[in-house]
Amino acid sequence: MSDALNQFDPLARPYRWLEYLVFQKSLEQCRFALLPALVDCRRVLTIGEGDGRFVTELVRRYPEIEVDCLEGSQAMIALARARLPEQAAVTFHHADAVCWDYPVAEYDAVVTCFFLDCFCETTLADLVPRVQRALRPAGCWAVAEFCEGRSGWRRWRSQFWLGIMYAFFRRHTSLEAKRLPNWKRLLTKTGGRVQEEGTIHGGLLEWSTWC
Repeated sequence: MSDALNQFDPLARPYRWLEYLVFQKSLEQCRFALLPALVDCRRVLTIGEGDGRFVTELVRRYPEIEVDCLEGSQAMIALARARLPEQAAVTFHHADAVCWDYPVAEYDAVVTCFFLDCFCETTLADLVPRVQRALRPAGCWAVAEFCEGRSGWRRWRSQFWLGIMYAFFRRHTSLEAKRLPNWKRLLTKTGGRVQEEGTIHGGLLEWSTWC
């Protein structure tokens, strides 16, 4: 999927402000809600890191941690590198996450923030087991994602915003997904179990850790 590389480059600089315009800092709060689960981790893989706000906060809180960041946009990587302190043990991999050769039993945790929503379930069905194999025994997968409300006005609101976002990103990138995939079913099907979870922004955003 070479066409997946650098498709977010034109959005790299305005991305943060577009995010704040729509959600204020709720997406950041959702990402950062995952950080306590990583306190004992030595090696972490982030997939779809984006502009580096998560990994910057991660190394600020846990300076000894080693992080691999898998990101498909060179422009996003440049922004992320500029945020990080010089001493941070962070290695960037510019690659398509769907095609990357994931190492086996290498990481204490994998982190995906607003990444799984980019793919259809067919793609995720192949990707999820490969990512899980990169975890060491007792490792965790930390996820921040959008979610659909179960009923009433919350469901209507989530469908409204998700529809707008998918239309926008499909117009400006080669985004594969047209709707939110059932990634929880796929993680559960491959043996994942929820350890902790919570919601933010009136239930439109959720975070969870899986082992």
